[in-house]
Amino acid sequence: MKVKLVLSIVAVIIVFMIGVASAKEYQLRIQCAYPENAYVGETTKFIKERVEALTNGNVKLKIFWPDQLVKTNEAFDALKKEVIDGYTGSLLYFAGAVPEVNCEWLPFGWFSPGEAEELYTKFGWLELMRKALDKHGAFYVSPISVASMGLLTKFPVQKLEDLKGKKIRAVGMEAMIMQALGAAPVSIAGAEQYMALKLGTVDGTDYPFYTIGNYKFYEVVSHIIRPALHSPGIVEFVMNKKILESLPKEYQEAILKAGWEGWKRSAELTPKWDEEAYRICKEKNVTIVDLDPKELERFKQAVMPVWDDQAKKSEISAEMVKKLREYLQSKSSK
Repeated sequence: MKVKLVLSIVAVIIVFMIGVASAKEYQLRIQCAYPENAYVGETTKFIKERVEALTNGNVKLKIFWPDQLVKTNEAFDALKKEVIDGYTGSLLYFAGAVPEVNCEWLPFGWFSPGEAEELYTKFGWLELMRKALDKHGAFYVSPISVASMGLLTKFPVQKLEDLKGKKIRAVGMEAMIMQALGAAPVSIAGAEQYMALKLGTVDGTDYPFYTIGNYKFYEVVSHIIRPALHSPGIVEFVMNKKILESLPKEYQEAILKAGWEGWKRSAELTPKWDEEAYRICKEKNVTIVDLDPKELERFKQAVMPVWDDQAKKSEISAEMVKKLREYLQSKSSK
């Protein structure tokens, strides 16, 4: 009888200890590369809310906004060193270390969030990006849509030749695209481009369409060129892999689930964000130029050397470009 009593007490203690262990709280530091009221900022807050809901508040995300904890251009190193636990924003800042991220910005790779999702889930891009980040001790949780991104100009673009010699604000991968299209890329910080456009230092910019209203670019440009180069543009939610794997399995799964829900939310909102930009264009007399299909094909062919160049950057990049071409071929054959 006493043995049974002792065993019962031990069982209760074990259950209690398991309950205490599972109720342990974790606080993760996430730095966002964009302001709180930016679309990526809103998605980051959504992910935070979902993580905390899915873990019953046992995993809390503390969000730091641009430069609050580390400089944005130092965020990837900070992630690897565990100064921050996670990052939401573009990995293009760190393309020197992660060349594969440029593949996410190959122009005319997809024309809707649904197409982008198919590429990640059915053609292996999600696993390939995770493989690319693994060697840096980072884990690619999910993509995040930033809506359509393309040319905002002070002049009309009806054909490829219209871009020849025009000064377009573009950096990194976007600069390569502008060169391929015959334009002259100009490296100017994002915060300085409004004045550069106003003063005529540049003739246009390659930037998210929603900035026509949010950044009042309708005051300094006269045209939006469609289709966008990126429909939508994509940034990332990444975490330090060691930190992520130190969490209980169910919490790891909660973070991955919340990240994917963040992608779905941003993808579903993308048409709304784009339509808002087009509404502002109509209100502010900014002309929307839709490229003729034959001319669009010329644009696509002009940027193919950029695709080829990115395929040479790494084995994973080569596989990503291959998968992208397979995906487009599968769509054209339907």
